[in-house]
Amino acid sequence: MLLVLTMTDMFLGGAILRFGEQEPEDISASLSGLNGADSQFRRQKETEEDDAKELGELIAAESCEFVRAAFSRDRAKVVSMLSEGTEYLVSEDNSSYIRYATGDLHVEGYMATDRKLEVVTHNWYVIEDDGTIISGVQVKIEGEQDFQTWYIHYRKSFDEWKVFMLENGI
Repeated sequence: MLLVLTMTDMFLGGAILRFGEQEPEDISASLSGLNGADSQFRRQKETEEDDAKELGELIAAESCEFVRAAFSRDRAKVVSMLSEGTEYLVSEDNSSYIRYATGDLHVEGYMATDRKLEVVTHNWYVIEDDGTIISGVQVKIEGEQDFQTWYIHYRKSFDEWKVFMLENGI
């Protein structure tokens, strides 16, 4: 047992059998490497948290901007925020919707843009396994007693998050 302990101490640069306080320069290379890896892990985790915070702020701002642009009937702005393959349509009564259709999926998200938007607030977002993002906003429309929840779906296109679907509910 003593032989194993002595050999281990030798490989660790004497860190086990040394008595008293260690000076930082006495730390073996292997222990120093572990400390460096822990520090690097902490920095990476902080960077990921900062990135997630930035993404959350971006999605919140984009979601509210999308809703406001739709209600202000800013067609150019709404279309610029849409992903390829998503259509923006305005009805004769000035209500509008976006349509996303693929071979096996057809979604139309109605927006009561014929009325006045009173309030829009961002509540949450979630990143799906396929890399898309769903953003939940609360929308209060003139004449409606309750808030509506709009689920705005984003996907990344040429390094930008673009809206490709909208679902809503009360």
